[in-house]
Formats: sequence, structure tokens, C-alpha cells
Amino acid sequence: MEAEILEDVRTYLGDEVSDADNPLLLILVRRAIRKVCARRYPWGYTDEEKEEAAKKYRDTVFDAAVYYWAKQGVEGQNSSSENGISRGYQDEDEIYTDIVPMAKII
Repeated sequence: MEAEILEDVRTYLGDEVSDADNPLLLILVRRAIRKVCARRYPWGYTDEEKEEAAKKYRDTVFDAAVYYWAKQGVEGQNSSSENGISRGYQDEDEIYTDIVPMAKII
């Protein structure tokens, strides 16, 4: 699943990335999958559940990986203004709003 999402991200970013960016993009895809899994399975998850979550929330993983790529160099910055150009950034939590957590009975 990681390889398929990585390829989609590379296609989406187009000329902005090269083969040398593959290791970094893979890190971003894996980070997005971990974030999805942590929200889907707050009590922990198995490899099978990880794969299931990556498939079910593939678009969320894709969006998060692209978001992480775009935020390189401005991590933690909420807004920016320079030479009359203002930038604001989406809250990362908004990416994951469609994930439905699984609950366990204690």
C-alpha cells in the first residue's frame, strides 16, 4: 500500500520531486499512515489493522503526505506575512476528521 500511495504522491507533485526525493516522500507516507492508525486504533494496532486502515483511509494518507511535503521548512508556523504576501496554513487535525476510531471494551 505504501508504494502505491508513494507513486500517487509523486505523480501529484510532478516536476516538484525527483528520484532523490523518494526516501523523504516514503517517510512522509509512513508518517501519515501511523497518524491514521493512531486515530483509528487509539489502543494500538496490528499489522493487519494498519494495512486495513491504510486502504480504507488512502485518500487521507495521500492528503497528509502532500500536506507534510508542502510544510517543509515552515513546521510549526501558523501564519506568515512578507512583502505584502500573507500565508495561513490548514490545521493538521483537519486532515484526519473523517477517521472513525475503533473502541475496545475494557
